[in-house]
This record gives sequence, structure tokens and C-alpha cells, in this order.
Amino acid sequence: MAVIDARVRPSGRRRGRGSAVGWIVGLGGGLALAGTLVGLAATVEAQAAVGRSPVSAALHDVAWVAIATAMGWVSFVVVRRAGLERVLAWSPVLLAAALAGLGAVMVPGLGTTVGGAERWIPVGPFQIQPSEFAKLALVLYLAKLVTSRPSERVLGPVLVVTAVTAGAIFIEPDMGTALVVAAIGAGALVVARVPLRRLAPIALTGGGLATLAAFSSAYRRARLLSFLHPWRYRASLSYQEVQALGSFATAHVTGSGLGAGLANWGYVPNAVTDFVMTLVVQDFGVIGALGVIAALGGIILGLLALAERTPMSGAHAVAVLVAVWLAAQTLLNLGAVVGLLPVTGVPLPFVSQGGSSLVVEAIALGVVLASVHRGERRR
Repeated sequence: MAVIDARVRPSGRRRGRGSAVGWIVGLGGGLALAGTLVGLAATVEAQAAVGRSPVSAALHDVAWVAIATAMGWVSFVVVRRAGLERVLAWSPVLLAAALAGLGAVMVPGLGTTVGGAERWIPVGPFQIQPSEFAKLALVLYLAKLVTSRPSERVLGPVLVVTAVTAGAIFIEPDMGTALVVAAIGAGALVVARVPLRRLAPIALTGGGLATLAAFSSAYRRARLLSFLHPWRYRASLSYQEVQALGSFATAHVTGSGLGAGLANWGYVPNAVTDFVMTLVVQDFGVIGALGVIAALGGIILGLLALAERTPMSGAHAVAVLVAVWLAAQTLLNLGAVVGLLPVTGVPLPFVSQGGSSLVVEAIALGVVLASVHRGERRR
């Protein structure tokens, strides 16, 4: 099959695989716990500062964590019992449903607009973000595609499906998630072992299209200008970025303690979402920030290790694509927080406050780990 070659290893490798699974679960849970704690601390302080009860906000955050945990476990059980092959067989339906959700957010009265972007659908007390589910659906569909066709027949379909998904997300507008989707598509081409001579022109074309997209609206042009000259626009467009840099500059090695950091008092706007690392560095210091980065790196490397040890299969492809997804999202988020990349609004995996993101990431890990576990059990 057209995937990266991975040989079957002896039993010692199998024990190593089990260890990697444990590490991934532990690191993911630790990151979610850390994100919940700093998010709750910041929420409590913000609500108390304006004389509101923080209980409802805290319960809302805890509910999302509980849902994510439950859905991660459910996905693990379903894939372990039914097999990844059956799940992948349903991937076209899942992707179609995800694309329908992306279209639904644009329907007046159905989608919710926040900050000028139509990305959410209200469901009871929660806001569901279809673009998060689209990433997982795309991963499953592309994994099925690259493992069921020879490499010379995957290029066109991968490009078309990726472009449609990224385009639907881009017009919300959400360029950050669209870039993550593009990275997943690129990862699928690598998994399919498409020759480099065919990938190079695609990469150049993609880079050109991304550049054009960045200049496609007055708002995006203004954001790019503020990125290049943050101090000139520090009172307007660059306010969040400049305040984030200030939170890093005033952080201690070990932090000020949970909820005691400057960022908890509204110093950085909306810090619990895209700029959650400012809360981490203020509360837990440089050591805490490095710990979060190391944990994310451990999850990504663990997924790649599982993929390398997994025979040529859909499980191998899914593990690689989930790793690419998390890596791209981490780089975009951290790059924006420290001022190396423009702000695109993507959350930090497992840490940022944002229920849909956490739920989908938990499901993705459940799918990968269950497929590896099932493959091991059948040996």
C-alpha cells in the first residue's frame, strides 16, 4: 500500500509501543488539566473583578473537560471493538457531514458570529465549532484514501478534498484552521510517498495561494501590517500581541502562582483561548511553559513513534496525520504568541479553553491509540 514503510518489530518493540501509549495518554491528560486550572483561575478572577459569580463559568469549563474525556474513551472503545477499517469506511459520510456543518455556520440565524467570524453553532449552553470536527473527518478520509490507492493515484483526490475543506473554513473566515487543514493534506501526500519532484511545485503553488489569501481582505492586510510593526499599532490591532510579550517579559522562572499572574487580570485580552501560554508563563513561569512545550512535543513524537512501529495500514496513516495536525497547530499558536508569526486564532492543543477543540483532540487520540491497541491484540 502507498504508505511509509514500517516493519513489524519483535515483542520488545511491542512493549515500547505500550509505553508510548501510556505516555501519550498521560501527557494529554496533564495538558488538559493544566489548561483547565489556568483557565479556571483566570475566569474566576475576571468574573470576580466585574462583580459576577464565577461558578457558572467554571462549571461550563469543567463540563467541556468531562465531555472530552468521555468522548475520548468512547472513541477508543468503538475503534477497539469495531476496528479502524470500519471507521474509515464511514469517513466519506463523516467528511460530508463536517462540510455540511461548515456550510451551516454561514446560514443566518443558525451560525453564531464572534469577532467578525462565523465559526460556531449554538447547541444548548455550548458553542460547537464544525471546523474542529472537519479536521478529524479529513484525517480519517485521507487515511482511507492513501491506504487504498497506489501513490500515483492519490495526488489529485487529496488536493481536491483538502482544498474544498480548507476553502470552506477560510471563508468563515478562519485562516489559521485552514492552514492546519492544508498541513494535514501535505502530510497525506508524504504518507502516500508521492515523489518529491511532484511535491515541490505543489508546495510553491500552495505558498503562493496562502500569500494571496493573506492579502485578500483589508482586515488581513491590516493584521499583517500590525504584525510587521507591532509597536506602531500597540494601542489597536497589535494590543493583544504586545500585551502578550509584556507578560513574558515580566514572568519569573517559577511563576507567580496559580491565578496570581498579571495575565489573570485582563492584561492580555482573551488569554484563556489563543493566548493561554501567557497564563501558563505567568502562573507557572518559564519552567511551566517549557513543560507544556515538552509535553506537546512528547505527544507528537509519541504518535510518530507509534506510526513507525505500526505495519502499513490505516492506523499508520491516521497516527502520522494526527501528529502533523497537532504539530502545525502548536507551531501556529506559539509562533503567534511570541511574535514570530501573525495571529491566526488557532488554539494551543489540549491547553486552550475551547470545548470543540479539546473534544476533537481527545477523540483523535482515542482513535489512534485504539487502532494501535487492536492491531497489537490481533498479533
